[in-house]
Amino acid sequence: MINLNPANIPPSRTWETKVSAIPNIPRGEKGYPNTLLTILNHFQENTPTNYLVNIEGSSRQDTLENLYIKLRPAGFLKKTVNGWSLTSDSEKWLSSPNNFYLAAILSANIKFFSEIVGMLYQNGPLTSTQLQEIASNEYKLSWKTKSELQSRLAWLRDFDLITFEDFSLKYSVTEEGIKFINVIPYVKPEEIIIYSDQTIDETEVPASDWALDFLNNESTDLSERKNGFGYCPGSVHDMHNTILDYLLMMNTPTDFATISEYSSVTFGISESSTRAFISTLINFNFIERQTKTLFTTTNLGKQFPSQNFELDFSFCVNDKVTFVFEILLELEKKDLSVKDLTIISKVSFNFPSENSTEINKRLHILKNAQLIQETGYNHYGLTHRGELLCKQLKAFSKNKAVHPQSTDSISKNNSEVDDLLNELRISSKDSVNPSRFEKALNSAFQVLGFKSEWLGGSGKTDVLVQAPTSPKFSYKVAVDAKSNYSGGVTEGQINFDTILDHKKKHKADFSLIIGHKFQGDRLVERATKHQVALLDIETLETLIKMHVEVPLRSDSYKKIFSQNGEVTADLILPDREKIIRDGKLLRILMECLFEESNDSLTEGIMQPREIYLLLKRDTSFNPIPNVTEIEQMLNFLSSPLIGCVEKTKEGYYALASLSDAAQKFDFYFKACTKF
Repeated sequence: MINLNPANIPPSRTWETKVSAIPNIPRGEKGYPNTLLTILNHFQENTPTNYLVNIEGSSRQDTLENLYIKLRPAGFLKKTVNGWSLTSDSEKWLSSPNNFYLAAILSANIKFFSEIVGMLYQNGPLTSTQLQEIASNEYKLSWKTKSELQSRLAWLRDFDLITFEDFSLKYSVTEEGIKFINVIPYVKPEEIIIYSDQTIDETEVPASDWALDFLNNESTDLSERKNGFGYCPGSVHDMHNTILDYLLMMNTPTDFATISEYSSVTFGISESSTRAFISTLINFNFIERQTKTLFTTTNLGKQFPSQNFELDFSFCVNDKVTFVFEILLELEKKDLSVKDLTIISKVSFNFPSENSTEINKRLHILKNAQLIQETGYNHYGLTHRGELLCKQLKAFSKNKAVHPQSTDSISKNNSEVDDLLNELRISSKDSVNPSRFEKALNSAFQVLGFKSEWLGGSGKTDVLVQAPTSPKFSYKVAVDAKSNYSGGVTEGQINFDTILDHKKKHKADFSLIIGHKFQGDRLVERATKHQVALLDIETLETLIKMHVEVPLRSDSYKKIFSQNGEVTADLILPDREKIIRDGKLLRILMECLFEESNDSLTEGIMQPREIYLLLKRDTSFNPIPNVTEIEQMLNFLSSPLIGCVEKTKEGYYALASLSDAAQKFDFYFKACTKF
């Protein structure tokens, strides 16, 4: 070991910008330092990057290119337009290889490295389990396995900074470790809050001007964005660097054979996977096809690496992928877990399923851009930079044209419905607090227009639902809620005798069980036999969304509750189509009468039969409304309450435009919602 002092130790990154993963390289018989020296010696000797490295004592085989990629985050190598190069720290170590300086490099770039030595020095001998708990609870490192910790412990043992006792299974600091920790600073748990947000002093988002232009581009159609990223090889943590490597390779036109060989050697992927990745790069507008087999980096792709590469990269992703910067706006309201965000993506952004993998990709990109930070295990909140960007996003949205239907009241209503749908999905998996799901279901049936009462408790149904009509025509539904942590409700959770007792006690007409999803054919068979309906969250969400768009009467929903076994929403579609058709007829009649207002021959007055003859030419109506339907709608529009059409002996004529009619209906909507 050499003697170091603060003047010649490698400069340390802040805690927030250190990497969580230690280089995953073979250890071999002689330890990690020897493996690293072997790899970097190959680099100095200009060994081809597709060379397979064999380390004595290890069965692993990796190409130099792949090993360089693994070493890059830890500060040993960097990649530029001209290819790979050593960092100044690596050059200094290679000029005089010694373990003390190498350990200092790792400590400067990797979280919880010197901190292990510090914890052993401070607390005495500890087991790996105790160290794992310290990493998770005090340093907020959400490692799902011990592999990251074990690799660090192996490195530190190779450096002779710690030692392991077989009989006690505990690690202890060595004399060399004490010397090391007295020179190399380590972050104490209580100091992490100081390093939690490195963007706190920023006054504006430090993105490149061309990246910020994505927000101001009026031609950008956000509706064209996709839910999925597309295929990308390698680790999701390092996606931006993987993409950069390909962009640098294709800085000049490159044929597919070369790209495919590079992919095979570096990532071990097939030709078809390479084509899939090329499609991803084309979709992001990072590369373009010059000929059938030649590809080259676009002007956008050539902007990388920029000064704030990770931040600029997030703007590019947001331009092509949905629910990226929208995550920031959700986190502005409150800190959320991966599970919460997964549900929001399904409910509010029309993801086909609850896909945590897609959400984690977005979170890694936003973390790398220092727009979000972990606030707890699997929980995220905004950084100061994220807060600044949210202000810009809101200013951008205000400048966008607002859809005519986006009135304040409707927007508020939709927001409340989305909140309810999110709560339904989350609470359906909250088995610790079953009443939470019951309360959410009570609110859900109120949104559907029912009288709904949350009962709960022993011997009672969870929610009692009643149709809001005359007792003579009303009906009741005994609803039992089944929450489950995994989401899947099984036969063992349901006592059908109890379900039928609830129905009898409350004099209900129907029995309904609601859960996140139901598993097993036998469960469905037993529900059918006992005349019990099974309604999953996906179908309930569909019913609520359809009702918000096209409200139905309670007698339509009777078709839902009268089903046995698994419930389908298809039975109410004819009723829904009827209302949609009536709405279309209302609009066309108003437009027709308003357009005829200036006709000198008819003087704007028309008979239902004349309107019928005009509508026969409208191919969008199927079937064509008959004269009776037209006359019924005209009588509705001419009623004193609506007053948009006037009836005379000669026929009907418009008293207002379609816009005036819309304002009147909006007034009644607000009156119903107690504006």
